[in-house]
Amino acid sequence: MPLFFGLLLVLVSAGLFAAVPGAEADNRAYAAASACPTSARQGSCTTTVPATVKGTENEPSGKSVHHWLLLTERGSKAVRRVRMAGSAPVYGAVRVGDEVSLTYWRGEIRSVRFGAATQQAWTHPAEDGRLPAAFGFLTLGFGLSTLVMGLGVLWIRARRRDRSPSAVHAAYWRLTAGGVAPLVPGCLGFTTSSMGDAVGDAFVTTAVGTPPILLLTTLCMWWMARRMRRGTDISGIVAVPPTQKQCVGAAVHGDVPYSVEGFGYLVVGDGRPAVTPDPDGRFARRTLPETLTVRCVRPLGLDDDADLWRTHRTFDCVIIECRDADRPVLIATRKRHASLILGALAS
Repeated sequence: MPLFFGLLLVLVSAGLFAAVPGAEADNRAYAAASACPTSARQGSCTTTVPATVKGTENEPSGKSVHHWLLLTERGSKAVRRVRMAGSAPVYGAVRVGDEVSLTYWRGEIRSVRFGAATQQAWTHPAEDGRLPAAFGFLTLGFGLSTLVMGLGVLWIRARRRDRSPSAVHAAYWRLTAGGVAPLVPGCLGFTTSSMGDAVGDAFVTTAVGTPPILLLTTLCMWWMARRMRRGTDISGIVAVPPTQKQCVGAAVHGDVPYSVEGFGYLVVGDGRPAVTPDPDGRFARRTLPETLTVRCVRPLGLDDDADLWRTHRTFDCVIIECRDADRPVLIATRKRHASLILGALAS
Protein backbone atom coordinates (compact mmCIF):
# COMPACT_ATOMS: atom_id res chain seq x y z
CA MET A 1 0.00 0.00 0.00
CA PRO A 2 2.76 2.61 0.79
CA LEU A 3 4.47 1.81 -2.51
CA PHE A 4 1.23 2.30 -4.45
CA PHE A 5 0.49 5.57 -2.63
CA GLY A 6 4.03 6.85 -3.19
CA LEU A 7 3.92 6.00 -6.90
CA LEU A 8 0.54 7.74 -7.19
CA LEU A 9 1.96 10.92 -5.61
CA VAL A 10 4.93 10.88 -7.98
CA LEU A 11 2.58 10.58 -10.97
CA VAL A 12 0.44 13.45 -9.63
CA SER A 13 3.56 15.62 -9.24
CA ALA A 14 4.55 14.81 -12.84
CA GLY A 15 1.14 16.02 -14.00
CA LEU A 16 1.47 19.23 -12.00
CA PHE A 17 4.92 19.96 -13.41
CA ALA A 18 3.60 19.27 -16.92
CA ALA A 19 0.98 21.98 -16.35
CA VAL A 20 3.62 24.63 -15.52
CA PRO A 21 4.62 25.53 -19.14
CA GLY A 22 0.98 26.06 -20.10
CA ALA A 23 0.33 28.16 -17.01
CA GLU A 24 3.39 30.27 -17.84
CA ALA A 25 2.08 31.08 -21.33
CA ASP A 26 0.98 34.58 -20.30
CA ASN A 27 4.41 35.41 -18.85
CA ARG A 28 6.11 34.25 -22.04
CA ALA A 29 3.68 36.27 -24.13
CA TYR A 30 4.34 39.38 -22.04
CA ALA A 31 8.11 38.93 -22.32
CA ALA A 32 7.83 38.63 -26.10
CA ALA A 33 5.32 41.48 -26.54
CA SER A 34 6.35 44.49 -28.60
CA ALA A 35 5.41 48.11 -27.99
CA CYS A 36 2.01 49.24 -29.24
CA PRO A 37 2.05 51.63 -32.20
CA THR A 38 -0.59 53.76 -30.44
CA SER A 39 -1.44 54.54 -26.86
CA ALA A 40 -4.02 51.71 -26.65
CA ARG A 41 -3.78 49.69 -23.43
CA GLN A 42 -5.57 46.58 -24.68
CA GLY A 43 -4.30 43.69 -26.76
CA SER A 44 -1.04 41.77 -26.77
CA CYS A 45 1.30 44.75 -27.17
CA THR A 46 2.75 46.91 -24.36
CA THR A 47 2.14 50.55 -23.61
CA THR A 48 4.44 52.74 -21.49
CA VAL A 49 3.08 55.89 -19.82
CA PRO A 50 4.69 58.38 -17.42
CA ALA A 51 3.48 58.67 -13.82
CA THR A 52 4.35 60.46 -10.58
CA VAL A 53 4.94 58.75 -7.24
CA LYS A 54 2.49 59.98 -4.59
CA GLY A 55 3.67 57.69 -1.79
CA THR A 56 4.35 54.13 -0.65
CA GLU A 57 2.49 51.80 1.71
CA ASN A 58 3.64 48.77 3.68
CA GLU A 59 0.64 46.61 4.48
CA PRO A 60 1.26 43.81 7.04
CA SER A 61 -0.27 40.46 6.06
CA GLY A 62 0.43 37.70 8.55
CA LYS A 63 4.20 37.15 8.60
CA SER A 64 4.74 38.99 5.31
CA VAL A 65 4.35 42.58 4.11
CA HIS A 66 2.62 43.81 0.95
CA HIS A 67 4.37 46.70 -0.80
CA TRP A 68 2.16 49.23 -2.58
CA LEU A 69 3.11 52.18 -4.79
CA LEU A 70 0.71 55.14 -4.98
CA LEU A 71 0.90 56.60 -8.50
CA THR A 72 -0.78 59.29 -10.58
CA GLU A 73 -0.50 59.12 -14.34
CA ARG A 74 0.36 62.27 -16.23
CA GLY A 75 -2.77 64.17 -17.16
CA SER A 76 -4.86 62.44 -14.48
CA LYS A 77 -5.60 63.26 -10.85
CA ALA A 78 -6.63 59.74 -9.90
CA VAL A 79 -4.28 57.89 -7.52
CA ARG A 80 -3.65 54.22 -8.32
CA ARG A 81 -2.36 51.59 -5.88
CA VAL A 82 0.01 49.14 -7.52
CA ARG A 83 1.26 46.18 -5.51
CA MET A 84 4.93 45.47 -6.23
CA ALA A 85 6.73 42.12 -6.24
CA GLY A 86 9.05 42.72 -3.30
CA SER A 87 10.73 45.89 -2.08
CA ALA A 88 13.55 46.22 -4.63
CA PRO A 89 14.84 47.67 -6.82
CA VAL A 90 12.19 50.33 -7.54
CA TYR A 91 9.93 50.32 -4.49
CA GLY A 92 12.71 51.00 -1.98
CA ALA A 93 14.37 53.65 -4.16
CA VAL A 94 11.51 55.99 -5.15
CA ARG A 95 10.32 58.99 -3.12
CA VAL A 96 7.27 61.21 -3.32
CA GLY A 97 7.42 63.32 -6.49
CA ASP A 98 9.71 60.99 -8.45
CA GLU A 99 8.83 60.36 -12.08
CA VAL A 100 8.45 56.72 -13.15
CA SER A 101 7.22 54.84 -16.23
CA LEU A 102 4.36 52.31 -16.13
CA THR A 103 4.18 49.45 -18.61
CA TYR A 104 0.67 48.20 -19.44
CA TRP A 105 -0.08 44.81 -20.97
CA ARG A 106 -3.61 43.62 -21.65
CA GLY A 107 -4.98 46.51 -19.62
CA GLU A 108 -2.95 45.76 -16.47
CA ILE A 109 0.21 47.39 -15.09
CA ARG A 110 2.97 44.77 -15.36
CA SER A 111 6.10 46.73 -14.44
CA VAL A 112 7.37 50.06 -13.10
CA ARG A 113 10.65 51.62 -14.32
CA PHE A 114 12.63 54.20 -12.34
CA GLY A 115 15.79 55.35 -14.05
CA ALA A 116 17.65 52.24 -15.18
CA ALA A 117 15.84 49.95 -12.70
CA THR A 118 12.69 47.99 -13.55
CA GLN A 119 10.51 46.08 -11.09
CA GLN A 120 7.59 43.78 -11.86
CA ALA A 121 4.16 44.35 -10.37
CA TRP A 122 2.83 41.55 -8.16
CA THR A 123 0.64 38.90 -9.76
CA HIS A 124 -1.33 36.18 -7.97
CA PRO A 125 0.30 32.70 -7.99
CA ALA A 126 -2.89 31.27 -9.50
CA GLU A 127 -2.31 33.39 -12.60
CA ASP A 128 0.92 31.63 -13.63
CA GLY A 129 2.89 28.43 -13.02
CA ARG A 130 3.85 29.06 -9.40
CA LEU A 131 0.85 27.26 -7.89
CA PRO A 132 1.14 23.99 -9.88
CA ALA A 133 4.91 24.06 -9.35
CA ALA A 134 4.47 24.50 -5.59
CA PHE A 135 2.16 21.52 -5.23
CA GLY A 136 4.30 19.57 -7.69
CA PHE A 137 7.32 19.96 -5.41
CA LEU A 138 5.26 19.04 -2.34
CA THR A 139 3.68 15.91 -3.80
CA LEU A 140 7.01 14.82 -5.32
CA GLY A 141 8.72 15.11 -1.92
CA PHE A 142 6.03 13.10 -0.13
CA GLY A 143 5.85 10.58 -2.98
CA LEU A 144 9.60 9.89 -3.03
CA SER A 145 9.66 9.71 0.76
CA THR A 146 6.84 7.15 0.79
CA LEU A 147 8.55 5.08 -1.90
CA VAL A 148 11.88 5.09 -0.07
CA MET A 149 10.24 4.10 3.22
CA GLY A 150 8.17 1.36 1.59
CA LEU A 151 11.10 -0.16 -0.32
CA GLY A 152 13.36 0.12 2.72
CA VAL A 153 10.93 -1.69 5.01
CA LEU A 154 10.58 -4.52 2.49
CA TRP A 155 14.36 -4.82 2.23
CA ILE A 156 14.85 -4.86 6.01
CA ARG A 157 12.13 -7.46 6.51
CA ALA A 158 13.66 -9.65 3.83
CA ARG A 159 17.10 -9.57 5.47
CA ARG A 160 16.36 -9.21 9.17
CA ARG A 161 16.85 -12.95 9.83
CA ASP A 162 20.37 -12.80 8.43
CA ARG A 163 21.49 -9.70 10.32
CA SER A 164 22.34 -8.80 13.89
CA PRO A 165 19.94 -6.58 15.89
CA SER A 166 22.47 -3.72 15.87
CA ALA A 167 22.76 -3.84 12.08
CA VAL A 168 18.98 -3.84 11.66
CA HIS A 169 18.61 -0.95 14.13
CA ALA A 170 21.17 1.04 12.15
CA ALA A 171 19.30 0.17 8.94
CA TYR A 172 16.10 1.62 10.41
CA TRP A 173 17.92 4.88 11.15
CA ARG A 174 19.24 4.97 7.58
CA LEU A 175 15.72 4.31 6.35
CA THR A 176 14.38 7.20 8.44
CA ALA A 177 17.03 9.57 7.10
CA GLY A 178 16.40 8.40 3.54
CA GLY A 179 12.67 8.97 3.99
CA VAL A 180 13.13 12.47 5.39
CA ALA A 181 15.63 13.59 2.74
CA PRO A 182 13.11 14.05 -0.13
CA LEU A 183 10.70 15.95 2.13
CA VAL A 184 13.06 18.87 2.75
CA PRO A 185 13.65 19.81 -0.92
CA GLY A 186 9.94 19.26 -1.54
CA CYS A 187 8.97 21.70 1.21
CA LEU A 188 11.67 24.13 0.04
CA GLY A 189 10.30 24.07 -3.50
CA PHE A 190 6.74 24.49 -2.24
CA THR A 191 7.68 27.54 -0.15
CA THR A 192 9.75 29.28 -2.83
CA SER A 193 7.12 28.61 -5.52
CA SER A 194 4.07 29.73 -3.56
CA MET A 195 5.69 32.75 -1.90
CA GLY A 196 8.16 33.78 -4.62
CA ASP A 197 7.65 36.09 -7.56
CA ALA A 198 8.74 33.79 -10.42
CA VAL A 199 8.45 30.05 -10.95
CA GLY A 200 11.96 29.92 -12.42
CA ASP A 201 13.44 31.23 -9.17
CA ALA A 202 11.78 28.35 -7.29
CA PHE A 203 13.41 25.73 -9.52
CA VAL A 204 16.81 27.41 -9.19
CA THR A 205 16.54 27.74 -5.41
CA THR A 206 15.46 24.11 -5.02
CA ALA A 207 18.24 22.88 -7.31
CA VAL A 208 20.86 24.86 -5.39
CA GLY A 209 19.47 23.95 -1.96
CA THR A 210 19.03 20.21 -2.53
CA PRO A 211 22.74 19.10 -2.59
CA PRO A 212 23.64 20.57 0.84
CA ILE A 213 20.40 19.16 2.28
CA LEU A 214 21.27 15.70 0.98
CA LEU A 215 24.81 16.07 2.34
CA LEU A 216 23.55 17.00 5.81
CA THR A 217 21.07 14.11 5.70
CA THR A 218 23.85 11.69 4.76
CA LEU A 219 26.06 12.92 7.60
CA CYS A 220 23.16 12.59 10.04
CA MET A 221 22.46 9.06 8.79
CA TRP A 222 26.13 8.09 9.22
CA TRP A 223 26.27 9.57 12.72
CA MET A 224 23.06 7.84 13.80
CA ALA A 225 24.22 4.45 12.48
CA ARG A 226 27.63 4.85 14.11
CA ARG A 227 26.07 5.77 17.43
CA MET A 228 23.70 2.82 17.16
CA ARG A 229 26.55 0.39 16.53
CA ARG A 230 28.51 1.76 19.46
CA GLY A 231 25.46 1.63 21.73
CA THR A 232 24.72 -2.02 20.97
CA ASP A 233 28.32 -3.22 21.40
CA ILE A 234 28.29 -5.13 24.71
CA SER A 235 31.76 -6.65 24.44
CA GLY A 236 33.18 -4.38 27.13
CA ILE A 237 30.50 -4.98 29.78
CA VAL A 238 31.88 -6.80 32.84
CA ALA A 239 30.60 -7.05 36.42
CA VAL A 240 31.83 -4.20 38.64
CA PRO A 241 30.70 -4.43 42.30
CA PRO A 242 29.36 -1.07 43.59
CA THR A 243 31.44 0.59 46.30
CA GLN A 244 28.71 2.95 47.53
CA LYS A 245 24.98 3.44 47.33
CA GLN A 246 23.82 4.55 43.91
CA CYS A 247 20.44 4.88 42.18
CA VAL A 248 20.59 4.14 38.45
CA GLY A 249 17.95 4.06 35.77
CA ALA A 250 16.67 0.52 35.21
CA ALA A 251 13.36 -1.31 35.00
CA VAL A 252 12.43 -4.93 35.71
CA HIS A 253 10.11 -6.75 33.30
CA GLY A 254 8.59 -10.14 34.03
CA ASP A 255 5.86 -12.03 35.85
CA VAL A 256 7.34 -11.35 39.28
CA PRO A 257 6.12 -9.19 42.22
CA TYR A 258 9.06 -6.79 41.98
CA SER A 259 8.22 -5.89 38.36
CA VAL A 260 6.05 -2.81 38.88
CA GLU A 261 5.03 -0.23 36.28
CA GLY A 262 6.57 3.15 37.08
CA PHE A 263 9.47 1.68 39.06
CA GLY A 264 12.22 2.97 36.80
CA TYR A 265 15.22 3.03 39.16
CA LEU A 266 17.45 0.41 40.76
CA VAL A 267 19.26 0.97 44.07
CA VAL A 268 22.66 -0.74 44.22
CA GLY A 269 25.43 -0.70 46.82
CA ASP A 270 23.00 -0.72 49.73
CA GLY A 271 22.39 -4.39 50.37
CA ARG A 272 20.48 -6.40 47.80
CA PRO A 273 19.53 -4.43 44.66
CA ALA A 274 16.02 -2.98 44.87
CA VAL A 275 13.68 -1.33 42.35
CA THR A 276 12.00 1.95 43.23
CA PRO A 277 10.10 4.85 41.62
CA ASP A 278 12.18 7.32 43.65
CA PRO A 279 15.23 8.79 41.81
CA ASP A 280 16.95 9.05 45.23
CA GLY A 281 16.02 5.50 46.23
CA ARG A 282 14.60 6.46 49.63
CA PHE A 283 11.14 4.87 49.60
CA ALA A 284 8.90 2.20 48.02
CA ARG A 285 11.83 -0.12 47.46
CA ARG A 286 11.24 -3.71 46.35
CA THR A 287 14.27 -5.94 46.85
CA LEU A 288 15.37 -8.33 44.15
CA PRO A 289 15.51 -11.87 45.60
CA GLU A 290 18.64 -13.99 45.88
CA THR A 291 16.97 -16.55 43.61
CA LEU A 292 17.41 -14.11 40.71
CA THR A 293 20.33 -15.28 38.57
CA VAL A 294 21.88 -13.69 35.49
CA ARG A 295 21.90 -15.67 32.24
CA CYS A 296 23.28 -13.20 29.68
CA VAL A 297 23.60 -9.58 28.62
CA ARG A 298 22.40 -8.43 25.19
CA PRO A 299 21.18 -5.32 23.32
CA LEU A 300 17.50 -4.60 22.82
CA GLY A 301 16.40 -7.17 20.23
CA LEU A 302 13.92 -7.21 17.41
CA ASP A 303 11.91 -9.95 19.10
CA ASP A 304 11.42 -8.04 22.35
CA ASP A 305 7.86 -7.00 23.08
CA ALA A 306 6.41 -3.57 22.33
CA ASP A 307 6.52 -2.48 25.97
CA LEU A 308 10.31 -2.75 26.07
CA TRP A 309 10.66 -0.82 22.82
CA ARG A 310 8.23 1.87 23.99
CA THR A 311 9.99 2.52 27.30
CA HIS A 312 13.63 1.82 26.45
CA ARG A 313 14.17 2.76 22.79
CA THR A 314 17.53 4.45 23.36
CA PHE A 315 20.75 4.06 21.43
CA ASP A 316 22.48 2.21 24.28
CA CYS A 317 19.70 0.14 25.83
CA VAL A 318 21.01 -3.11 27.34
CA ILE A 319 18.92 -6.09 28.45
CA ILE A 320 20.18 -8.25 31.34
CA GLU A 321 18.41 -11.59 30.96
CA CYS A 322 17.76 -13.32 34.30
CA ARG A 323 15.71 -16.15 35.75
CA ASP A 324 13.88 -16.31 39.06
CA ALA A 325 13.24 -20.02 39.56
CA ASP A 326 11.45 -20.94 36.29
CA ARG A 327 10.30 -17.41 35.43
CA PRO A 328 12.22 -15.26 32.93
CA VAL A 329 13.07 -11.73 34.13
CA LEU A 330 14.50 -8.89 32.03
CA ILE A 331 16.31 -5.87 33.47
CA ALA A 332 16.44 -3.00 30.96
CA THR A 333 19.01 -0.27 31.57
CA ARG A 334 21.55 1.96 29.86
CA LYS A 335 24.86 0.51 28.74
CA ARG A 336 26.82 2.63 31.20
CA HIS A 337 24.88 1.16 34.16
CA ALA A 338 25.02 -2.51 33.10
CA SER A 339 28.40 -3.30 34.70
CA LEU A 340 27.31 -1.84 38.03
CA ILE A 341 24.04 -3.79 38.04
CA LEU A 342 25.83 -7.04 37.13
CA GLY A 343 28.27 -6.47 39.97
CA ALA A 344 25.42 -5.80 42.43
CA LEU A 345 23.55 -8.96 41.37
CA ALA A 346 26.71 -11.04 41.67
CA SER A 347 27.40 -9.68 45.14
